[in-house]
Amino acid sequence: MIDLDASRTIDVESIKSQYADKFASYVPKAHTTLAQQTIPSNTLPSGKPRKYKLSISPPLLNSSSPWATDVDQIKALYDSPYTGAVTSRTSLLEGFNHDPAIHQHIFFPAGSSSVSPAAPKSDASAGEKFIPDTASTSSLNTYGYSPHTLSEYLGIINEIVGQRHLGSATVYKKPFILSVTGTPDEIALSYALLANAAEMDEDLRLAMEVNLSCPNIDGKPPPAYDEAMLNEYLESISDSKSTYRGRMGGDSVPRVGIKLPPYTWYVTDFTYTLILRFKDISPVWCQSTQTKATVRLTTTLCRKGQFEMVVKSLLAAKSSEPNEGSVVDFITCTNTLGSSLVLNSDLEPALASEAGTGIGGLAGAALHPLSLGNVATFRKLLDDHPDTENILIIGVGGVEDKAGFDRMRKVGAEAVACATALGRYGVDVFERITKGS
Repeated sequence: MIDLDASRTIDVESIKSQYADKFASYVPKAHTTLAQQTIPSNTLPSGKPRKYKLSISPPLLNSSSPWATDVDQIKALYDSPYTGAVTSRTSLLEGFNHDPAIHQHIFFPAGSSSVSPAAPKSDASAGEKFIPDTASTSSLNTYGYSPHTLSEYLGIINEIVGQRHLGSATVYKKPFILSVTGTPDEIALSYALLANAAEMDEDLRLAMEVNLSCPNIDGKPPPAYDEAMLNEYLESISDSKSTYRGRMGGDSVPRVGIKLPPYTWYVTDFTYTLILRFKDISPVWCQSTQTKATVRLTTTLCRKGQFEMVVKSLLAAKSSEPNEGSVVDFITCTNTLGSSLVLNSDLEPALASEAGTGIGGLAGAALHPLSLGNVATFRKLLDDHPDTENILIIGVGGVEDKAGFDRMRKVGAEAVACATALGRYGVDVFERITKGS
C-alpha cells in the first residue's frame, strides 16, 4: 500500500493486476536446466521433435578454418566417412589478400600464454604441416579470409561432387556449407550464386554460413556485436531467400546460418518501472483534486544483454513463408575470441597481425568452456520461442575428443565442428572423436 495522505491510499498489487498486460510481454518463460536437457538435442523441451532444415549426419564436421582452404583439404574432408558436412574457409566475392607474413597461427598449451621464440607460425593454406605436442591444445590466429573466391569454391565443390557421384546412386548427399562474408549487398549476391549452383545440379546440397564474427580485420569489428548491423545482414538474408524460394523447392533450397562470436554479457535481471498517473487509475478523482502524483510499479525482468539481442534480431527476421519462423536456419557458435595475445619467452608477440600488435583470435581448449556456455545459453533462449526453436546449433570451440563432442551435444549442439583439432591432427581427428580413441 502507498499512503498519499491521511485519507487516501492506493493498493499497488490491485493496480498491478489491472495492468498485467503492461508487464506480461516482459516476463520470461521458465528455462530448462542443463540437467533436464537430453541427448540427442533434436527434441524440444516439450518432447516434440525439432524440425531442422539442415541435416548433418553424422553430426560432426569441420568449422571454417585455414585447414579447409584448397581442393585437397576439402576433398579429404568430404571423403571422410566420419564427417556429415564440409565447411569451406570463409570467402569473399573477390577473394582476400592473404599474406603469410601477417596471417598466421600458433598452437600453445591451454594453461600458458607464452611460447618459445622458435615456436611454429604456420601458414596452413600453403600446406605447411606441423603436429604439435599433445599439450598444445589451444591456438591463436591472426588470419583474415580465404584467398579463393566464392566462385572458385563452387567450382571445387562441383568437381568433387561430380567425381563422387559419377555413375552411382548416393542415398545421402553430404552438404557443403559455404562460409562467406562481405557487405550485406555482397551477401545477397553470394546467396544468388549458391542458389543458381544448387538449381543447376540436383546432386549439390549447399548451405551458406555468413561469417559475422572474424576478430582479425583491422578497423572492422565483428558485425554480430552490433544490433543494427546484425539486423541489416538478416534483412539481406531474408530478401535473398524470398527471391529464390518460388523457383526452388525441397532440399535444393540453400539453407542459411550465421557464424557468431563468443558473447559474455548475459544480464540475468534488471528492473523495469511502469509509471501510472492517477488519471489512469481514477480519472474522476484526479480531476477533482488536480493532483500530479504518480505511482511507480516495478517488476524484475530477465535475459537482457548480448545473447538476448541476437535472439531478438532472429525473431524479427521472420521468413516470408507461413509458419516457418526465422529466416535463419542455423547458427554456428562460436568463432574465435578476439583481443587475445600470446607472447614468446622474450616477451614479444608470438604472431604478426594486420594491426602490428600480434593480437588475434583465441581457439581450442582455452575457448572450450566459453563455447559451451554460449551454446547452452542460445539453446535455452531459442527454445523460448516457436519461431526460433527449430534453429539448429553447430557447436564449435575446443572439441578434439569424444568427451568434448558429448559435452557440446549435451548443452544443445545438434552438430559439432572442429578447427584447432583439425589443424593439429588432420582429417583423422573425426575418426578419433567418433571412436573415442
